[in-house]
Amino acid sequence: MTYRGELASPSVLCPFTPAISPHADAVQRWSLHWATRHGLLERPGARAAFARAKFANLMCRAHPDADEPELRLATAWLISIFVLDDLLERALVRDPEPPRAAVTEVVRLLRDQQPAPILRAALGRPLAAALGEVWRRTEPRVSAAWRERFVGHVADYLAGTLWEGGNRTADRPPRLDEYRKMRHHSAATDMFFDLIEPMYGIELPAGLLEDPDFATARRAAGTVIGIFNDLISWPKEAAVGDHHNIVFSFQREHRLSLDEAVLAAVAEHDERVLEFQVARDRLEARWWDDPTCVVGIGDLVHWIRGNVDWSLESGRYTPAEIPTQRRPVD
Repeated sequence: MTYRGELASPSVLCPFTPAISPHADAVQRWSLHWATRHGLLERPGARAAFARAKFANLMCRAHPDADEPELRLATAWLISIFVLDDLLERALVRDPEPPRAAVTEVVRLLRDQQPAPILRAALGRPLAAALGEVWRRTEPRVSAAWRERFVGHVADYLAGTLWEGGNRTADRPPRLDEYRKMRHHSAATDMFFDLIEPMYGIELPAGLLEDPDFATARRAAGTVIGIFNDLISWPKEAAVGDHHNIVFSFQREHRLSLDEAVLAAVAEHDERVLEFQVARDRLEARWWDDPTCVVGIGDLVHWIRGNVDWSLESGRYTPAEIPTQRRPVD
């Protein structure tokens, strides 16, 4: 099965209804101007690659009910993190010390609001300025408790990126259990799930954040997104010899063929989808009269489905050869 003539759909369980904001085209146009204004598209071919990636569509699928200004802010965050991720991936292989220092300064930026010279030197003035802007636009919308939670999740994401960079430098394949743990951080899903709250002007109550079923639902949603991204991207990673993909971890650790490893990854993806559904159903029984829970859990559903649809329409992962044994996404 092909999707819009671009990628074939991996055989995954995704029993959620697609949705996208009516502001998607307008936010996509705005995002191109924003990234250009910040000097993030100066490399050869960057503008064309950016247009193909359709970053705005991911945010408009993850938050289909949000207003356009909030979708612009979320898209600016997504662009900044993708640019940061690409930059760190390249820089950590060449010379790990400057980007490691920059990681420390990114966390300091979010705590102190001022980009330090070392951050501009390591990341470049355009990206440092973009990160500073999105944070200044976000911070007035949130409480101190939310800010600490979010900064902690950004630090987790950066730690995962450093871990991957160190492995690439040493040409060290990660163990499967290690990969599962660190992939949850490097996928940056926790920080983007946090952004659901300022998108709608809400803050999740402490009781919900501490609810074991809510923690299970969030973690399962993040794992689902990370595994699906691996199922889409493994051909690109195989082409450059990157070990960081759950397909390759299954293949090495369990001595599977590539087809068997893909099917093992699909099975784990589907198990986590079912785990998410069970936790969500339990939360509905206890929290569904709380409107913040409706929004918080609702956009986790949109994130799972939206990531599938965006991955298949985005140029971020093409061209790719997807396993031949497949069924349509439900």
